[in-house]
Amino acid sequence: MLRIISKIYSLLIFAQIVSFELLDAIHSNPLRRYGLILMTTPVIYHLIQELFFKNKSAENNNLKIYSFAYICLYVLWCLFDIIYYTFTMGSISGYMAIMLYATGMLFLAPVLYSFTKNLFPKSKVPLYILIAYVVLIFVAFVLPGELNERGFYDTISD
Repeated sequence: MLRIISKIYSLLIFAQIVSFELLDAIHSNPLRRYGLILMTTPVIYHLIQELFFKNKSAENNNLKIYSFAYICLYVLWCLFDIIYYTFTMGSISGYMAIMLYATGMLFLAPVLYSFTKNLFPKSKVPLYILIAYVVLIFVAFVLPGELNERGFYDTISD
């Protein structure tokens, strides 16, 4: 039952990612957004296939690997995006945007754990990856505050 709930949650998160990317692609029309939408399609197909159809084919295993690789690359891209924004925001006023971004990244933690558990069913690797992920998120939370205290930005807040 928990596995079905995690698959439904993952499907909802990926549908939300696609809707955000599609909304941004419609308004600003960058090719990168359309590429992300196309790369997300096999992951959504894989989640729907696992929820409604029970087949054990080689294609299903390949989709598991692709889904895991995609979510890992997406998470790394978001973490690099947070760190890049931290060092280029110029003042501490952008701290709220970083906090919202990092909080949104915490919603991906169960999805990452679900895909890792699906790929490594009898291993402790999913737990280690989840712990490392959450630790990196909390490092991203405090990084702008620490940089502000050390005088990295123009103004120092109280």
